[in-house]
Amino acid sequence: MTNKIYKLEKLILLKQKAAYQEIPLSASEPAFKAHARKKQSLFRQMVLGIPYDPKHKFGKYGAFLMEPFASLGYNFCDVYRSYILNGIKERYAKMNVVLHEGLMGNMLRSEHIPWNVFYPMNLDKQATLTLLKEILKTDEIDKITDIRIEWAPEKEEALDDNTSFDTYIEYIYNGKECGVGIEVKYTEEGYPFGKLERKRVMEEEDSLYAIKTRQCGLYTNEINNRRLSETLLCKDDYRQIWRNHLLGATMVMNGQIDRFHSITLYPNGNTHFKKVLPEYEKLLSEYGKATFGYITIEKLILLICKHFEMNEKNKQWVDYLNTRYPFI
Repeated sequence: MTNKIYKLEKLILLKQKAAYQEIPLSASEPAFKAHARKKQSLFRQMVLGIPYDPKHKFGKYGAFLMEPFASLGYNFCDVYRSYILNGIKERYAKMNVVLHEGLMGNMLRSEHIPWNVFYPMNLDKQATLTLLKEILKTDEIDKITDIRIEWAPEKEEALDDNTSFDTYIEYIYNGKECGVGIEVKYTEEGYPFGKLERKRVMEEEDSLYAIKTRQCGLYTNEINNRRLSETLLCKDDYRQIWRNHLLGATMVMNGQIDRFHSITLYPNGNTHFKKVLPEYEKLLSEYGKATFGYITIEKLILLICKHFEMNEKNKQWVDYLNTRYPFI
């Protein structure tokens, strides 16, 4: 695999400038998405060595895995593939077509990233502990107890909606359960309202969103003194970051955990989140800033190298992550 990776990385460097000049799928699509699609298509071709279907609605773009390769788990790191596929089977009793296409087939979305990046960390929780301490800039973690992918507390015990953490790391400090919720992005940007969400956010000032936002202590007085619908939190660019941060804060308020941190993981090439995350941070109180952070995939890979034993298996894992995800 090492020779294939070197060959791919060399090709990426040679074609980097040209990749930016590719025509986006639509006038509204940013250049970084076209660049990321090129990277994933090259990965499929040169590392995985599998074909694509130019007639398929998604496969024609080159960054979508066709059958049987999708079902066989080719969207996941080969050295941990069996472990990851077992985890997916445990997590999803049944997988509908949309979930299957997004997780197993689509190389460009972020659904597979938590499984490739965080799920293998379950196998070395001590290394994960030291890594997490560095990310959070704290020594106040005694033990990592679990790493869950796409997890949320029961709706009735939280925001009564479908908000969930892409990755949730449960840990113990001073005998008390705490949590880190990680939102993972790749080519995603903001997202438009759903019908029910719009009603609860923009029309119902007594909704759980509005009440918990004022109560949680995460936000500045300028945010708390306005109607929720008048704040930047409701805008497409910030709404998912806000809801994930608020979900964790609600767990603290409800006594489910003692403390919570919200982290967003994104590639350096995603210019949207490079801009939006610092802007969201300006909306936070001092307490809110202390419970919020963000890190690039590139930086996280360096921390994995630092904190995990670099045996042959983990070297191949890191090579995979380095080859697959950064695209600038």
